[in-house]
Amino acid sequence: MIALRDLEHTFLGHVLGREGFPRALCAQGIVDSDVGLAIYANAYNSRLREALESDHPILSAYLGDSLWTDFCTRFVEECPSRVRSLRYFGERAPAWLARNAPFSAHPLIAELSAFERLLLDAFDAGDAPRLPWSVIQQRKVDAWPRLLLKFHPSVRILETACNTVEVWQALKNKKDPPAATGSSVPAHLLWRDQERITRFRPVDAIELTALQVSLNESGDFALLCERLAQSNPADQVPELAINCLRQWFEEGIVAAVSDD
Repeated sequence: MIALRDLEHTFLGHVLGREGFPRALCAQGIVDSDVGLAIYANAYNSRLREALESDHPILSAYLGDSLWTDFCTRFVEECPSRVRSLRYFGERAPAWLARNAPFSAHPLIAELSAFERLLLDAFDAGDAPRLPWSVIQQRKVDAWPRLLLKFHPSVRILETACNTVEVWQALKNKKDPPAATGSSVPAHLLWRDQERITRFRPVDAIELTALQVSLNESGDFALLCERLAQSNPADQVPELAINCLRQWFEEGIVAAVSDD
């Protein structure tokens, strides 16, 4: 008698195409066991492809049927699901596309995949308070250098080398996408607003520096100003820094402020 664990692993191997499932272990019914096993295997692969199509509708439109089928077939084979929820099955897609031909020859493809995944992440992220600008205005002047911001859990940054978002927007609006070119902006900011609508907008080099300090490095206001001073006139830094902060508060992406 085969152990249940071994039986499950053997069946999984069949579904993944690694090995056959012994007919002797199948109970014969109305449907032949080979047909039934094939149905399971095909359904498994079809469901994973459906998950990718659901997560990446614009990428699939951009690639077209042939390339999209090639991507799905190879990705499912090389990156079998290791998570319980199909929501996370495609997390490795951007990295896979960036390193596998013919997709890797066109950086915009991996960026499109990354953008669509960040849209999903922003929408699904947890919730938190959204502080008004008046909260920070109440801070004493001598506390400002130590101010630390905590962003809303939905906030994401996508740095782009290509005009990826412009291509995504054109396809989303059922228009012909522009030719792939270099990006006119260094990055885009993504978040979910109070109405639970996912938003995104471009950020310039100044704001990207401020975001990297505040979001990625958990740096305080003093460090933010220090970094901005490395590429901007010192007398302009306070205004540049405060403008960034004010916009973040007005967009509702700041969840907490401390000066510890």
